[in-house]
Amino acid sequence: MADIKGSVVTGFHGVEELLKQSSPGVLYLCKKGTRIEELIKLCKAQGGTLKRISPKEMDKMSRDHRGFCFLSTQETAETGKAISDIQEFLSKVSHRKNPLVLILDSITDPHNLGAILRSSDLFSVDLVVIPKRRSASENDTVARTSAGAVQWVPLLTTANLSRAMDQLKEAGYWIYGAHMKGEPAASLDLKGPTVLVMGSEGKGISRLLQDKCDSLVSIPMTGHVDSLNVSVATGILLYEARRQQS
Repeated sequence: MADIKGSVVTGFHGVEELLKQSSPGVLYLCKKGTRIEELIKLCKAQGGTLKRISPKEMDKMSRDHRGFCFLSTQETAETGKAISDIQEFLSKVSHRKNPLVLILDSITDPHNLGAILRSSDLFSVDLVVIPKRRSASENDTVARTSAGAVQWVPLLTTANLSRAMDQLKEAGYWIYGAHMKGEPAASLDLKGPTVLVMGSEGKGISRLLQDKCDSLVSIPMTGHVDSLNVSVATGILLYEARRQQS
């Protein structure tokens, strides 16, 4: 069997999106099934490489497989739309009326990151920015939870979120930080170039980034639980922004 290097993706939707994009790699199989047949057909249609192995060999590649996995032959696993810096992003969206950027401050749970990327794809977020440190990174859990959206959402990984915010503000973007004591989302004007900053569920947005926000935004709640999961809150705020912009 080939030496295991690169990114191993086991979720159906993540593998499906990689095959649709003709990403370089090998589709490994050790079982049969309806979904596996779908992947086989897609792989053959895209001219991809198939390889059948034993369940024991598959276990060595991933303990959390469903009888299949995709092994990327790229040296580094990246999204299909990786962005190198803010200036590259700005040049790509200069013609858009309502560009929407999502900045994630210390989202360390890969399940939350995957769910956020899924919402970002559904609401056509133009860029997701994450820090190089103190953040979940792209892996199989993120790919599976995002249902393949990780392959489509433009993503920038930066060493300095504060500098990224400064650059976006200089380019005319209004920056809103999610905070329980912020203004209700529906009462704010979220049209035009907009940045939404989400913090970790435990600590929220750091004080440094909070101070750089033009305003703080909240989701009105009437239940007994005092907060929403960060991925759920992100989806609600993205919906509100796109609702206003439509």
